[in-house]
Amino acid sequence: MNHWKILGIEATTDKRLIKLAYTEILKKTSPTEFPEEFKDLRKAYELAIKEAKRPAKNEDKAPNQVFEDEHEKKGVINESFFDEEEPSPAPTEVEIVQPQPIELNCIRSISELQVALNELYCNVLSRSDVEQWKLLFSSPLFWDVDQSQQVSFTLIDFFSENYFLSATVFKFLDESMKISSELVTNKNNHYRELAIALHHYIQSLPLRIDALSNIDHNISFEQLQQHLQLRNLIEEQCIYSKLTAEQLITLMQRINLVFYNDESLYLYVANYLWTLGANTEISKLLASLPEPTDASIDQLRDLQAHAEFKLKNYDTALTIYLAQRELMKSFYAMNMTKEIGLCYLHLKNYEKAYTYLNSYFYTSPEDIDLRSALIIARRYYIKDLKKNEESNALKIATLQFENGRYQDALITTQTYPLIFHADCNYLQALCLAKLERLDEAFDVFITFINLHLQKQIDPWPLLVDLFIYCPDSIDFNLIMETIAKKIQPSPNKFYKTPRMLGSVQENVYSQLELKTLDLPATDHDGKPNKPKGYALYADLDYKQQYAWAMLHALMAKLANFEDKTIVKQIKQAAIYAIKQAMPKITHQPNWSLKFIHIAFDIDDFDTCIKLANITISEFSNLPQTYYYKGRSLAALDQYDAAIPILILAADKYGHQRLGIYSLEFAVECCEKLVEHGQPMHPNYNDICLKLQTTKEIVDAQSK
Repeated sequence: MNHWKILGIEATTDKRLIKLAYTEILKKTSPTEFPEEFKDLRKAYELAIKEAKRPAKNEDKAPNQVFEDEHEKKGVINESFFDEEEPSPAPTEVEIVQPQPIELNCIRSISELQVALNELYCNVLSRSDVEQWKLLFSSPLFWDVDQSQQVSFTLIDFFSENYFLSATVFKFLDESMKISSELVTNKNNHYRELAIALHHYIQSLPLRIDALSNIDHNISFEQLQQHLQLRNLIEEQCIYSKLTAEQLITLMQRINLVFYNDESLYLYVANYLWTLGANTEISKLLASLPEPTDASIDQLRDLQAHAEFKLKNYDTALTIYLAQRELMKSFYAMNMTKEIGLCYLHLKNYEKAYTYLNSYFYTSPEDIDLRSALIIARRYYIKDLKKNEESNALKIATLQFENGRYQDALITTQTYPLIFHADCNYLQALCLAKLERLDEAFDVFITFINLHLQKQIDPWPLLVDLFIYCPDSIDFNLIMETIAKKIQPSPNKFYKTPRMLGSVQENVYSQLELKTLDLPATDHDGKPNKPKGYALYADLDYKQQYAWAMLHALMAKLANFEDKTIVKQIKQAAIYAIKQAMPKITHQPNWSLKFIHIAFDIDDFDTCIKLANITISEFSNLPQTYYYKGRSLAALDQYDAAIPILILAADKYGHQRLGIYSLEFAVECCEKLVEHGQPMHPNYNDICLKLQTTKEIVDAQSK
């Protein structure tokens, strides 16, 4: 192996040239990526150094090399010797030269590293910039294998005393220096202990105050250092001690005025106080801060408003919430819509309380506390509206329906029929359906459908409700002559936005709501502004899928098609639609009842079993669900699982013909087990006896 060729230099006794060549190639030869190449490079370096140290006659050496060798023996290296061929003349005037900042990516010695670390750490602007630290760690010194241990010890020494850095910077330092993975097991006791201490500090960073925020970079480093030490004291006490609210406030009173905009500190303390339920202390602490001019400290103001709300200072809380919303310039960017509504509710402004709470309900319908508050707001809002009942009849009936007061809403619609007819509102039909007066509801639905057909208005929104509430009232003529001809030919034409209750109009904000919520009348596309009801969009889609499935199920049931292929295609379309609505069916078990037999008829046994399980979860006494589930399991050769289900179906059918069929299929499953080489079912004889007894009873009843 030619070591000089590997190093890419001519043979030389100048060890500086050898080290420089080695360092340059090492940058491109990572030990982890190129282990063999690194091994050869290291061996070449060692051979070159060994050769450079070999004794030689002085006359064979250049004069410069003799001088260097003599100084090396004494442990002295004059690095400036080779830079000057002749001594410089003595200066006639003393010139004071300001020290130039060290370039972070050009560090070559430990002394330069120590200077660079101090300069970077003491720079208020750059200390938390991880890119600056990456630049430092890219300098040649960090590629020098001979100095790697000393570099690690220098860094450990420095960071053990100067650790007020952001979590992002410390994450980079930990990965680069391998503090947590290697240095904590160092053989040097002193540096191992320092590394362990730094490791624990790094581990606790998620619980500490992170980087400084909104700090004036013109302040002195001494002030910053004092402030950081106070922050460290606060976070240490919060992490490892049980500070009381009073003790924490006492510490916060020591904050220098120039650091009153240290958002991360105040947010940290406010969150800690919140966990203690110290709402009074939060109110006092944050009330002392300057008024915000932008949305940068919205979390602090939110906490302040929440604390005021907890203290029942609803006026103060509302003022902060509204000011925050104004700063954000976007109603939907705020997470405080609910709180604004609750403030209005406590202040007995029921109209605004309803408007805000109802608007937020569109995005969070699962919030039980919100639902409860909304019901209360509606109730009192209705009382206010009833002071002029005739003028507000439409709104009153809608609010009553939303609150589940279907009988009251029905009475309102019947009291003012002209108002509701003029607005094409069919709340009356919905109320009748909710009250299980399905025949009456069906008649009102048909009246409105005919009205829309006369005006050439799309009747699909009404048909969705018709299929949901009154599917059993739909006959052959209606479905074939009216419905099938008027609906869209594809589910792709489904409505994507919810509608106002009792109306075919899309759910858009009223003029009053737009004014109250300070919203534009149209969105950026010029279309009417709509509530952001993402949850309701999905609910609307499920309902339409169910209605689409019901349409095809009724077509297959009512229409006498001679072509069996057409019937099967219609049933397949129905099952496809119900699969799309399956997530919602889980919460509407009665929907699945209409489709179990269809899935079985087209041999979709997996879907049949899923639908049966959904139904059984709510209606445990319906024998047909067990019958179809048992038959489907048998069709999938799951005879052991099918037998007890079919016996359950027989028990629930009792002395009916379908009870006999259930037991016959159970017996057949027992025999299938034997055909497949399995033992006979232990209850086979009992099932046969039960079948015989049931047959005798049913035959006797039929005579």
